[in-house]
Amino acid sequence: MEQKLRSEQISARLLIFMFVIILSVLLIAIPQIVQSYQEYVKLHRSLVDIQNLRIFAETSNKISRERAPSNKAMASSREELPIRIKELKEYREGVNKQIDLTVHTLQQAGFPALAKQVDVQLRNDLNFARKQVDSYIATPKDARKSIVMDHAIRDMFHAWDGCRAILQQLIIDSKQKNSEVTDYASIVLILADLRDQAGRVASNIMAPLSFAEPIPEFNKIRSLQTQEQVKYLWRLMDTIQPESLKTTKYLELHEQVKLRFIDQALPIVNQLILQSENKQAYSLNANQVTDAMVDKFTSIIDLQAYLLEMHSLEAQRQMQSAQHQFFLILLISILLLTVAFFTMLYTRRKLFEPLIQAQHMIEELFQIYERDQADIVVSQNKEAYNLTDAIDKLKEMLRQRDILEFQLKNIANTDSLSGVSNRLGLEAYLKNAQAKPNQFQKLSLIIVDIDNFKRVNDQFGHILGDLVIVEIAQCLKANISQTDLIVRFGGDEFLILIANSERNWILQIAESILADVSRLQIALPASSEKLKVSVSIGVATGAENWEALFSRADASLFKAKTQGRNKVVG
Repeated sequence: MEQKLRSEQISARLLIFMFVIILSVLLIAIPQIVQSYQEYVKLHRSLVDIQNLRIFAETSNKISRERAPSNKAMASSREELPIRIKELKEYREGVNKQIDLTVHTLQQAGFPALAKQVDVQLRNDLNFARKQVDSYIATPKDARKSIVMDHAIRDMFHAWDGCRAILQQLIIDSKQKNSEVTDYASIVLILADLRDQAGRVASNIMAPLSFAEPIPEFNKIRSLQTQEQVKYLWRLMDTIQPESLKTTKYLELHEQVKLRFIDQALPIVNQLILQSENKQAYSLNANQVTDAMVDKFTSIIDLQAYLLEMHSLEAQRQMQSAQHQFFLILLISILLLTVAFFTMLYTRRKLFEPLIQAQHMIEELFQIYERDQADIVVSQNKEAYNLTDAIDKLKEMLRQRDILEFQLKNIANTDSLSGVSNRLGLEAYLKNAQAKPNQFQKLSLIIVDIDNFKRVNDQFGHILGDLVIVEIAQCLKANISQTDLIVRFGGDEFLILIANSERNWILQIAESILADVSRLQIALPASSEKLKVSVSIGVATGAENWEALFSRADASLFKAKTQGRNKVVG
């Protein structure tokens, strides 16, 4: 009877051992399966996101390109007008269908708020601009004025600006869901900006050109500034494009933009500006300029289409690679489990069961000796179990301590109101920067100071003041990458530290922050009115040390304040 009980105990231990082996294989395989599946899901999301961005980029392009048929209709003669109006109507129908597609795509991709913005806000902005264009077209020829046409063109600019803001918000929301979006989101935004800015080069002088009037100084300055912006975006795009994606086709198309648009199209506009300054007759009329520029735009559109296709194919390739890896790991894991299971069954039948039978024979001869040996084995097994258990508990305590230490460090370095870093976070950043040679030569500092913030607190209370701080902090976060640092330096002052960026790009970021803050409308308590706030911004790039960099940025901020506030100085 006692021998039978011992055999059952050994069989039970063997069964437990089999399950331990299988469980060990599962513990090794499951994390690998989960990790590979998560990587596949993430890359699949990246592909969906870039497809969403491609559709939205096409929408922004169509809205931007609508200025061409609009300009031609507004500048056409009485004989050409019916044809131009028909072309404009057909193009608008295509734009409306593209907006419908964008709304549907955003809803399917899980961006209902942005879909509503496109469906309501963007349509309203575009319809308003179209009404101004249609109103001008309907005006009798002898009652038309250059300034009214220019306002209609600027309303079309405003419609695209609203589209661009929604595109930027889509990129921000996509980044929050998937950090991989960062790799190609900048390319999409720059390409959209490049296409629109290219179109504005000629649109800025279209009104005076249509009336054969001298180009006003304001229009001329806008056109020249837009030309510089196009050249900057063209260079910037090549800078951020990964070297691995700079194919022969890409280099050819990139050079075509320079040859056909920068070298050939821009001089057309500059010649007209020069003719205006010299009070000479224009060599081209408005529609001829539009036809000439649209022909040159094809190089930009071709480059845009190629880059988006390249990034889409790269995202698809990575997703397929992750999918293959997931299925491979899953197949190997199933194979290992199968091998482990049948190996244990084979071992039990061919090895352990004969050993158990042999043990029965030995126990009959050495029963007393075997009882003593069993007591020793039990004691040893208990000691091993206790040691293993103690090690596991110690590991768990150390892991919990590390988690707590990390959480406390983050809490200590973060401003509880705005969610950005505080002075302790700044000190840690500067300590790390000082350990690297020439780090401050590559560092840019933006100081953002809220205008008349004390008056907000005094007039409306500190609760509303805190809300202003939070809203402005959100504007700052929306305009910089996750690798940059935002610090709440004082009650109404923020610092932004950005490494390895050109000065022009830093100034563009500062201007974008200024524009975003100016659009804020904060609800006043017990009132239907909205509070509008502004900021003054000082910028400095590169210095010998932190003190010099801060001093230069602070001096720029002081100039912004003395020049009337709500400005960027750098």
